[in-house]
Amino acid sequence: MGHNESGDVVVGMPSEKPLLILISHCREMKQQEARLRIITLLLLLSCAALFVFTNCTDLTRAPMAPVSSPAYSAQQNLCPAGDQSTTSTPTTAPSTASPLRIALSSIVESNLTGRPYMNWTVEFGGDNGTYNSDSRAIVIPVTGYYFVYMRFLLHLCETVENGDLKNFRVKLQKWNEGYQQIVDLTEARDSGKCLEERSRTVFMGQLFDLLKGDHLKVLIYEGYELIHRSSFGAFWT
Repeated sequence: MGHNESGDVVVGMPSEKPLLILISHCREMKQQEARLRIITLLLLLSCAALFVFTNCTDLTRAPMAPVSSPAYSAQQNLCPAGDQSTTSTPTTAPSTASPLRIALSSIVESNLTGRPYMNWTVEFGGDNGTYNSDSRAIVIPVTGYYFVYMRFLLHLCETVENGDLKNFRVKLQKWNEGYQQIVDLTEARDSGKCLEERSRTVFMGQLFDLLKGDHLKVLIYEGYELIHRSSFGAFWT
């Protein structure tokens, strides 16, 4: 009687195949890693280029000029007769014109009555007709902005030593052939008693928008007899 022997049949797999699969996966992972590195590097380079471009653009861009509105003088500008249709716009003096710089000192005259204009002697400046001794006025040579000042040293006990209140009042006026009228620009007032103080100083300075040909004069409205020494001047700004 014969026996049929049966047994499990084992199908063998070559041992090299799993190793090849593992190597293939490793290669794919390395390729993906390389791609990620390249993408990251490109992103960094793009960011750096954008940063440099932005900074260079800011440095080379020309700054915008500030917008400012011109300051208008508080005084009223009166246009010369014969040009009433247009408004005069102040302009700066041309470079060829010599800027006005003039300083005057007072000539105190005795026995004056009423409201006299101050008489002056030129300390410096006053050339090219910028001081008119007949009208006792500073003459503006070029339209523009000028700083005008006045200073008075008052002696309160110059006449009689008593306790009466002494008043002083001065006005700065301008006149021009164009509008043919005297205009008050500004004024100053002060008062004091001889028993309290023997002398006082009055100073006044202001920036004015003046026209060519304006005559600036100092009118002593009250207290001329109190003036011991004074000065008057103007300069172009």
